Amino acid sequence: MRDIYKNLIQEMEEDEISRSLKREVIQLIGDRRSYPDTQTYSAYRDMAFAIAQVGEEAGFCRGFRYALQLFMECR
Repeated sequence: MRDIYKNLIQEMEEDEISRSLKREVIQLIGDRRSYPDTQTYSAYRDMAFAIAQVGEEAGFCRGFRYALQLFMECR
């Protein structure tokens, strides 16, 4: 499932969900001026995006399983 997810992500263009996720992550980490320097801000931002990516991948895998179970029950 993870390979399927990675392949899909590489092929997809940025959509409203991706843009919304980016806005939310940026909002959660706060204003750039609240960090001592740009390097610290960038490190926190990159870490937040990496964490969001892990959650998005896990959500895809979980959704895939649920969809498959639903399909099997409907059959």
